[in-house]
Amino acid sequence: MNARYVVTESPSSMGEHFGIRLTENFPARYNIAPSQPVPVIRLGPKGERRFDLVRWGFVPAWDRQGSFLKKAIVNIRSETAAEKPSFRNAWRRRHCLFPMNGFYEWKAEVGGKQPYLIARDRDMPLFCLAGLWEEWMGQGGEEMTSAAFLTRPARGPLAQLHSRVPVFVPEGRYDEWLHADELDDAPARDIVGLPPPELTWWKVSRKVNSWKPDGPELIEAVE
Repeated sequence: MNARYVVTESPSSMGEHFGIRLTENFPARYNIAPSQPVPVIRLGPKGERRFDLVRWGFVPAWDRQGSFLKKAIVNIRSETAAEKPSFRNAWRRRHCLFPMNGFYEWKAEVGGKQPYLIARDRDMPLFCLAGLWEEWMGQGGEEMTSAAFLTRPARGPLAQLHSRVPVFVPEGRYDEWLHADELDDAPARDIVGLPPPELTWWKVSRKVNSWKPDGPELIEAVE
């Protein structure tokens, strides 16, 4: 699920939203795919919010041979993240936010898999998903930061598109999510349990079924 998403927010607007100064000039993306570099918000060494580009596709630190590089784990089940060896250290210490303006989901319909764009509303304001990140070093000394966002069982209208939905972080609780506490994960578990915000979705072009197209026409509604 949720294997593509959209970031159209300008750097200045995103920086204002998170209360940080952004000097990066990154373009709008309409069809972000697994293994590509994506923007995340995480904490710096002094506890300050920072913007980083990381690989979308979680690679555990212990995977020195890089076998997870081919698996592109873009979603992590929130129910087991705290216990699974691949994710439990990140759950305790390395939380991040995935800012985006919308994400795609597919539904089996006549003629094949039909993509839908899901957003807060038709104006597609910025929102954030809860993510985990990790630092990886390969056997040859290569280094990389990777991340994936959390999912939970779907409830309500969105369940008609997929059985799982991403974990949303309300704007007023960004700091609670980012400040992971390895001794007390109750705030993080509480955020995971929050119901998703009100969402809307519309049918879009099947060009999204390929990771190659990337343009504003992809987010336009089709009949």
